Amino acid sequence: MIPRIARLGLLALAALVAAPTFATPTPAAGQIVGVVTDATTGDPLIGASVMVVGTSIGDATDVDGRFQIPNAPAGAQALRVSYVGYQTREVAVDVPDGGRAEVDVALSFATLEGVEITAQAEGQLNAINEQLSSNTITNVVSAARIQEIPDVNAAESVGRLPGVSIQRSGGEATRVAIRGLSPKFNTVTVNGVRLPATGGDDRSVDLSLVSSNILDGIAVTKAITPDMDADAIGGSIDLRLRAAPAPPTLDVLAQGGYNEIQDSYGNYKIVASASDRFFGDRLGVIASVNTDEYDRSADKFSAGYARGADDSEGNARTLPSSVQLREESVTRGRTGASGVLDYRLPFGKLTANAFYNRLGFDGTYRINDINVQNQRNYFDTEISEGTTSIFSAALGAEQDFGWGQYDVSLARTTSDTENPDRYTWQFGQEGGVLGPDCVINESTVTTDVPYCVEADSTFQRLTSIYVYDEARSENQTTAQLNLQVPFALGSDFVSGYLKTGGKLRWLDRSNDQQQVGRAGLEYGSGAGSLNAPLECIVEGLEGSAMWDAAQLEELIGQQGWVPISAALGEEFDRDNFLGGDYTLSFVPDTDMLRELTRALQGCEDSYREQPIGSFGRDYEGEERYQAAYVMAELNLGSWLTVIPGVRYERDESTYVGSRFREIVGPSGAAPPGEYTVIDTTRTNDFVLPMLHVNVRPTDWLQVRFARTETLSRPDYIQYAPLTTIDQYNSVVRAANTALRPSHSTNYDLSISVFEGHIGLLSASLFTKEIEDYIIFSSFKLVNDSTFQSIFQEQFAGTQVPEAWYGPGASPTINTFQNTPNPAQYRGIELDWQTSFWYLPSVLKGLVFNANYTYLFSEMEYEGYYLRQGELIRRRPPTYAQVLDDTVRVGRVFDQPTHVANVTLGYDLGGFSTRASFLYQTDTVSGIDVSTPIFDRFTGGYYRIDLSARQKFANGFELFSNVNNLTGRPDRSYLQGRESLPTYTEYYGLTVDVGARYRF
Repeated sequence: MIPRIARLGLLALAALVAAPTFATPTPAAGQIVGVVTDATTGDPLIGASVMVVGTSIGDATDVDGRFQIPNAPAGAQALRVSYVGYQTREVAVDVPDGGRAEVDVALSFATLEGVEITAQAEGQLNAINEQLSSNTITNVVSAARIQEIPDVNAAESVGRLPGVSIQRSGGEATRVAIRGLSPKFNTVTVNGVRLPATGGDDRSVDLSLVSSNILDGIAVTKAITPDMDADAIGGSIDLRLRAAPAPPTLDVLAQGGYNEIQDSYGNYKIVASASDRFFGDRLGVIASVNTDEYDRSADKFSAGYARGADDSEGNARTLPSSVQLREESVTRGRTGASGVLDYRLPFGKLTANAFYNRLGFDGTYRINDINVQNQRNYFDTEISEGTTSIFSAALGAEQDFGWGQYDVSLARTTSDTENPDRYTWQFGQEGGVLGPDCVINESTVTTDVPYCVEADSTFQRLTSIYVYDEARSENQTTAQLNLQVPFALGSDFVSGYLKTGGKLRWLDRSNDQQQVGRAGLEYGSGAGSLNAPLECIVEGLEGSAMWDAAQLEELIGQQGWVPISAALGEEFDRDNFLGGDYTLSFVPDTDMLRELTRALQGCEDSYREQPIGSFGRDYEGEERYQAAYVMAELNLGSWLTVIPGVRYERDESTYVGSRFREIVGPSGAAPPGEYTVIDTTRTNDFVLPMLHVNVRPTDWLQVRFARTETLSRPDYIQYAPLTTIDQYNSVVRAANTALRPSHSTNYDLSISVFEGHIGLLSASLFTKEIEDYIIFSSFKLVNDSTFQSIFQEQFAGTQVPEAWYGPGASPTINTFQNTPNPAQYRGIELDWQTSFWYLPSVLKGLVFNANYTYLFSEMEYEGYYLRQGELIRRRPPTYAQVLDDTVRVGRVFDQPTHVANVTLGYDLGGFSTRASFLYQTDTVSGIDVSTPIFDRFTGGYYRIDLSARQKFANGFELFSNVNNLTGRPDRSYLQGRESLPTYTEYYGLTVDVGARYRF
């Protein structure tokens, strides 16, 4: 039996072939092919418009500056070639009937006499023209613009575009949100090849893996067409790798840098690329390598809150429940390589590309964790290192014969994460750590809590030793075919093409985690005796060069535990920790702690696997995607283009996980109880109609409209079948295998004004209505008939057995659900890109880019709460517990209200400088449906960066970059109030200085 997707594709192809009126060239027609280049530099101009005068027939140049116009009228014709910022030319061409005419066109920059275009301005014009020539709503960052602003990775570069906000970690952007939608709502490709997810929980791609210096540009598509993957509610990000130009090239960059927090000068980056063409320019080869290392150390302050007493008006209030001071000494480094080969065929080319990037980190983390409610104080130490890598390889072929064209590709992509041997140690002091004069109440400021602690090294005792392992991989294989046939009707007033195609994508993913070790090391020892694990540790330390086993045994015999004083290293002496306001007090020696772990690992009965940490997030699965589409482009004269189409997508996924009960016995963790392997299979089908309209009433005005439908599939951790209950029967953690993909209907309107003096000025409006948005849900499980109906309707996929919430048990379940009502998004984007080449004297070197985005979102958050029901027993009074639902309206996660970017630059000869400003307001990071005072927000963020470079005639240049000039920290708050901080990260200023050589 032919699969449904195959039948749909065959029907589309049959319809295409069976339409000779459209598929065959009109009589007396031929082809025009050629290249459009810069008259001064010879570089190809991407996105130049090439039209046959008096018709609607034309083309836009590709990344090589090439164009191909099928069905051109035979005879003497005139070609009109235009490119924003360049002088428009009309070129005569004689088109043979049924034959092929070749013409190359060189355009000159449209400037006042004697004004020379700079490389930076030319790169900006390339991006503008590519954006204007696209058949959808797209923003483009050129390679020149990437290099002129000191962005350390691709996420930083994408974050300069309108409608894009960044998410940060360790002093740099890691992921981006497009139009206020979380990073998992985006697709990321390299030269059109889909990259796999890198996160442990969701489908997002960590763009900090990619060094921006190896890219030839970045395109962000915000309104997809039917021939693109539909799971892009936010948008699609394409990272471009450059094809080899005609002349040989060599490009080498080296830089060193400084980090303010750790006063470190060890940062460096090296990037090199080379290219050439062979066999009469038919074969092109370009290869790039990059390596860098940055000190990403940070100081962090975080706090937790509990509900306090209501005020006199009945308003809920909070009081501090925990405070954490954290020092992270972290080094992050990227290593990567890419290669692109292209071989020119008659009417087309063969391509092959490979892309590899690896991000590694090595960190030591020291944490002072203050539990205010229980008056406990912990000093944790952690050592961790790991890598995340992405690999992509693709083969493709494309040819355009005039009467029709095709492209076919096969790609393989992988992502791998390995975090082996993450060591953690905890010392704790139980009870009485807050001074007698310290009163914690609703008026207490969390930043004052550390000053209340009276930590005593004698009572800071070793409580736990754990070692964690994490391995995660995702592999994707994709095969794709596209077919396109041009047509022209009547007097060539109506022209365009029909296009159809299909895609098959196979995805395999696994997540494997392990936690081994022991907690409770502080219990069970007394005068003259040691508990079993400590006795084993002492025996294992015999002969150690760092520990005196006999002295440690005596110390444990006296106190009953291992005090932190026995493992202290050098005194903590950083006077700028958390801005100089706090200290860490105790800093254990990590080498001595490793020795403790080595000794414990020799204790077979004490060094044990922990069920939740080892099995609770392990899963493996596969996903199979099939897609087909049919679309057309209709050009009505030179002023109107309509692109209707429909896309069909089908996905089938099978995941294997487990359900179990955690068991902890007298001697520690035991094998899980009620362990059950669970596998689930889901299938979804979607038919997604789309429409794009592009109106060009004049040469300087363009209006675009799009109505599209897009998808987002659940995160892996949301629907891989994982269900656990803790040892106390108090908390259930469960995925929901019945979750449905989110489905968005999108409307876009974009207006662009472009002219040599103005540059590009654009405004875009958009709305999105997202059905089945997925949110986190937490509530009590109760044995009640009303609850059963709600639970079975909304949460049947949690795999929770009724025995877990039988009589006398009402654990809290943490799971996920589809919202019953759609989430609403809307916004406006304003963008202006220009250079002031027309101003007199030295002012002509000014360059200015600015964009502003206003975003609005609204969603109903559904939650559940217990209330007292009917009286079921009089003595003692006993009431039924009933679960009711409640709804709150609020913003959607990760959506800032305002986003702005401003760049002011100056170019004069070989000198250029840029000052850039990035700003975004707060975003929602957590919603508490029942208690709004516990809503969490990521604070607003701004940054100022500076760069300067000087180029010399021999291809050599010097440059310097300053990031985060003001040293702005990252902050998060409760209720969005600065007086209730939940997280603050200080990462300081960084400075880079380097040199580059190009020819």
